[in-house]
Amino acid sequence: MAIDKGTALLAPANGRVIALSKTSDTVFSKGTMGQGFGLIPSDGHVVAPVSGTISMIADTKHAVGITSKEGLEVLVHMGVDTVGLKGKPFTIAIKNGQKVNAGEPIATMDLNFIKEKKLDTTIMVVITNSHEKVDGLDATEGETKAGTIVAHAYLKASEENTSGKKLSYDDLATFIIKNVGGKKNIKSVI
Repeated sequence: MAIDKGTALLAPANGRVIALSKTSDTVFSKGTMGQGFGLIPSDGHVVAPVSGTISMIADTKHAVGITSKEGLEVLVHMGVDTVGLKGKPFTIAIKNGQKVNAGEPIATMDLNFIKEKKLDTTIMVVITNSHEKVDGLDATEGETKAGTIVAHAYLKASEENTSGKKLSYDDLATFIIKNVGGKKNIKSVI
């Protein structure tokens, strides 16, 4: 795939990048939330992994959503099971609707406080709409610095608008099967 079709994702903090499958939260590690990577932070300064618009800040400050110009919905989830900390270890540096550039500070997290509560500090960077927007994602594991490119998301080719086009029964069946997630999601047909 050509790199010019990809979107670069930056390390959200200093630390060690790991494959999403190696993270301790099964919702993320099994890809339920989408494609991405984890980062075990060595400090608590968190930066935007992509440029875009802040689309969500969790009430408990543990997660921030950014929508990129390509329409990728990127979630920065700070720590595992940290929602129960009710925002105590987090300081948010941005506001909903604000535009940010990749590498700009978005939050801080008190790693010692999180560790004292016996919780995992891993930051997950996940494209929550990867099923619709992303063909694949590669991430480079290992030590890195905040703001360094550590992954590329390869965008799907834009599909032809077929809304005004009549499909044959075979084409319609193929379209329906694809858009319900494949044959495994079909129990019966009437």
